[in-house]
Amino acid sequence: MIEAGQAKKIINEESKLLNRENKYEKVYILDSLNRVLAEDIYSLDNLPPFDKSAMDGYAIRSLDTQNKENIILKVKSLIKAGDSCEEPLKEDEAYKIMTGAMLPRGADAVIQIERVKVESDNLYICEEVKKDNNIIKLGEEILKGDVPLKKGTLIRPPEIGLLASLGYEFINVYKAPTVGIVITGDELIDIKSEIEKGKIRNSNEYSLKALIKNSNAEVFSVGIVKDDRTALKEKILLAFEKSDIVITSGGASVGDYDFVKDILREIEADIKFTCVAIKPGKPTSFAVYNSKLFFALPGNPSALINTFEEFVKPAIRSMSGIFKNESDEFQVVLKNDFKAKEGREKYIFVKIEKEDGVYYAYNSGSQCSNHLRAMCNSNGVIIIPKNIGSVRAGEVINGKFIFR
Repeated sequence: MIEAGQAKKIINEESKLLNRENKYEKVYILDSLNRVLAEDIYSLDNLPPFDKSAMDGYAIRSLDTQNKENIILKVKSLIKAGDSCEEPLKEDEAYKIMTGAMLPRGADAVIQIERVKVESDNLYICEEVKKDNNIIKLGEEILKGDVPLKKGTLIRPPEIGLLASLGYEFINVYKAPTVGIVITGDELIDIKSEIEKGKIRNSNEYSLKALIKNSNAEVFSVGIVKDDRTALKEKILLAFEKSDIVITSGGASVGDYDFVKDILREIEADIKFTCVAIKPGKPTSFAVYNSKLFFALPGNPSALINTFEEFVKPAIRSMSGIFKNESDEFQVVLKNDFKAKEGREKYIFVKIEKEDGVYYAYNSGSQCSNHLRAMCNSNGVIIIPKNIGSVRAGEVINGKFIFR
């Protein structure tokens, strides 16, 4: 049995080796949300492309306000955002100007509208105005030829806005990996079916599909496979053919019908580990086959979700071009007692809330590995180290958010 930290290290190294460096695609910028840039973005223009007013006011020559007691300027006309004023500003003249409008030639300052008085076409100013006052200068944000977004950047809404302002309609991003899922078990029936004796609905396929989509990856599912070794092998090989990562749910333990490890050996996959010292999720296996990753996850719903979040999701992110060195964990104060046994790292689903800058963890319900309801009340987990048993309210341990 391998420690959880060592398991993560092995998966991380294999994911880096298979990070699909040359596998990228050109997409429309709105389709790039939560994807990773596969190229440096060069600015084709200066931003802004001209000197512009930072607010509503009057464009003036700062020299006309210096060393004068009574400042009276002649207002020529109005410049709106989008206008281009061809006539230069002369001595003792001003233009009324709106926020974002291009400054006329000769103007080097803007005085805000609430600081002046206007009568007829005369502008009265009672203070000295400094050069560049309330002006956003040409290229102040970005200069032509700059690289405002580098390869490896995660695309969020502000990045999409910046790309649009730079004139990029399509960009190269790393391809999202396709994750194949194989659900095993004679006890499983379709979610539309009526419950029969000894049967349960196939919730794991839907949980996995949601987890994969939430990780911004593509899904390929072969559906439910009965506990038949030949059929299972056929479906696993099909999933490898169609996917970059393959996940099985169930069939990973040591029961009479748990065939996954035998099939991995038969196809000569490189099995890295077959058991992890965590709860829930002990019967988790990881292997590499034909330069693709394989995860055999437990069939119990909470164990399945916990092991996906801990082991599969980081691999998907790495293969998508997202490399994280820092931990997602932070300290939380327990609001309730939590039971645990020593020997394995214990993950408990909790409700985490922030109060006055401190994170608190609340009990969210039964932690039985086949219960989903407690997860529906949860937004995080607390992690009890293997050498610590039960913990009490008021103690401080590590936790983290999930499903993000």
